[in-house]
Amino acid sequence: MNKEKSESITVVKFGGSSVKSIGRIQHVGEIIQERCKSGPVLVVVSAMGDTTDYLIKLAKQCSESPDAREMDQLLAVGEQISITLLTMTLHSMGIAARSFTAAQVGIFTETVHNKARIVDVRADNLLKALADNDVIVVAGFQGVTENGDVTTLGRGGSDTTAVALAAAIKAISCDIYTDVDGIFTADPNIIQGAHLLNQISHEEVLEMARLGAQVIHPRAVELARQYEVPVRVRNTFKPDNVGTLITGGEHMEIYRAVSGVAIDKDQASVAIINVPDKPGIAGTIMQALADQNIVIDMIMQAFHPTMGKNSITFTVHQDDLAQTIAGLNKIKSELGASEVLSDPDIAKVSLIGAGLAGQPGVAAKVFSIFGQNNINIKMIATSEMKLTCVISQTDAKRAAQLIHDAFELKG
Repeated sequence: MNKEKSESITVVKFGGSSVKSIGRIQHVGEIIQERCKSGPVLVVVSAMGDTTDYLIKLAKQCSESPDAREMDQLLAVGEQISITLLTMTLHSMGIAARSFTAAQVGIFTETVHNKARIVDVRADNLLKALADNDVIVVAGFQGVTENGDVTTLGRGGSDTTAVALAAAIKAISCDIYTDVDGIFTADPNIIQGAHLLNQISHEEVLEMARLGAQVIHPRAVELARQYEVPVRVRNTFKPDNVGTLITGGEHMEIYRAVSGVAIDKDQASVAIINVPDKPGIAGTIMQALADQNIVIDMIMQAFHPTMGKNSITFTVHQDDLAQTIAGLNKIKSELGASEVLSDPDIAKVSLIGAGLAGQPGVAAKVFSIFGQNNINIKMIATSEMKLTCVISQTDAKRAAQLIHDAFELKG
């Protein structure tokens, strides 16, 4: 591939809703056809519509606890259907295109099933394929180990695939096409007055993604920040709209201290009670959960000075709750803890903004609003970019709306 051609490559990713039917796949083909006018296009696609959920349902009918390796073998089929149908559609439009699985491209991951992370991409394979075609269509969400086993990247993994490929070939841009207009100050389906952001920093959108906003996967944002990949979130069904640009945002805090509000109801809290107050205990607990690939988020430790005991509370994804409780009960006696408790009735409501660290009145304002409206706070976490309150799920929507209005995020 000559230098001029390689420097004009763009990456576009289409989610499951964008390729849900043959009609939608044909619409995606038209978008790609227009993009081809500016140079070669590398396309990443997800499985059609609810295909992944359907495949999981089939697996559960065969086994209550399907083998993780076999699940990856099964789930990878969804994206293979999408890439072939889209490529056939492009052929019918006279576009030179070719489809590739992750194994064919060379997207290598760690040897972890269901939640694998990409460790290497063979850029030479991609560039060679693009030298001979106007478009190559790559299966998102999947990878392969050095031993040849198929892996999947977890929910939202196709976003990660797209950004990783864009970084590997040094693409000029990476557009994530989905079924919303871009990134909003809050979920417009939940919060009245939420408005579209023209631009947002990697750090801000990373916090939003981690805290419940589901427009783009946090791992994809991490990669975009690390490799300085320009990412734009756009609406497949409004291709003329420019969406939201995700950038470094070095100067964004000057004009916008607060960017948005996020709600995450897919969380649960777990507490291990009366743990001896001595070095190494917290490490033992966290390592036991890390060995099961369980991600821990907020952590709070309460000390009882008269007893020499601690209670350690943290949050996990609800899908990991049962496994977390089982894992802690296994080591409870070893640690000398009295019991393991859980609370599935929680939600995280978070305020995100690049300028929060320099706004000492933000926390006071949030807590006052919650107090005035009888909303109880169970846990609190802060950082330079966020203020997160754990509250009851029944209060989450009301709390988010109150904060959104109080900080005048309607635009």
